[in-house]
Amino acid sequence: MADNSVKDISLTSRDIHMATLRWWLMSHMAYNYQRMQAGGFASMMGPLLKKLYPDRPEEVIAGLKRHMMFFNTEPRWGAVIHGITIALEEQKAKGEDISEETIVDLKSSLMGPLAGIGDTISGALYKPVLLGICLGWAAQGSLLGPLLFTIGMLGYDFTITRLAVRKGYQLGTSAVTTILAGGLFEKLTTFFSIMGLFVLGIMVCKFITVDVAFAPVIAGKPVAFKTLLDQIVPKALPLAITLISWRAIMKGYRVINVLLCLFAFALAGGALGIIQ
Repeated sequence: MADNSVKDISLTSRDIHMATLRWWLMSHMAYNYQRMQAGGFASMMGPLLKKLYPDRPEEVIAGLKRHMMFFNTEPRWGAVIHGITIALEEQKAKGEDISEETIVDLKSSLMGPLAGIGDTISGALYKPVLLGICLGWAAQGSLLGPLLFTIGMLGYDFTITRLAVRKGYQLGTSAVTTILAGGLFEKLTTFFSIMGLFVLGIMVCKFITVDVAFAPVIAGKPVAFKTLLDQIVPKALPLAITLISWRAIMKGYRVINVLLCLFAFALAGGALGIIQ
């Protein structure tokens, strides 16, 4: 049964915004191998707990202790957990029948699945696509490359963190189900996968260069083999190297071994005068 003496305690939109900002800044500031992101989580929750329990410091202490327990997830998409936790803590402070075990168990059960979702979108899709776009400008000495990458990453990180916290807070325990049921994860994965293929094609043409020393004589004039091949199939040699490397990785060869083979091939070819 709810306790009517504390039912008027409520968090404002500004409270949620400041909590989001604290998590965004501190998620990895206190990162350690014993508790992972627990320090950042407790730092985010501290001011909220003080507002929810203004005259009960023992409840603030108990709340900080449960949020200093081991916690680790992808910090942006995983921030849905933070929104849900804030909502549960608010309801608990108002006297709702929510136990400490419920809050701790919810965090523990969701941090793994949301880490998988966040790592896929952020680490395996968005970041490589943005990096591939910016590398071209950076390689040409343009400051636009590092500036765009910095703005793109910071903007993405804060926007996703803010949306995730607010969506978790608004929807409560149904937030994860709603996001997955709505197909958002699948749509984003498909979008970034397609973008990644485009960027990969551009990077193959722009950054992989092979110049073969062999120059056949055509109509009494030597013609560079690379120039002749590019007239038939443009960028055929970079494409061939890319496909061979991809095939090797798909067969189970380690990336480091593939890179070492490419290094050895380039070194031997250059020493023998086959490639330049």
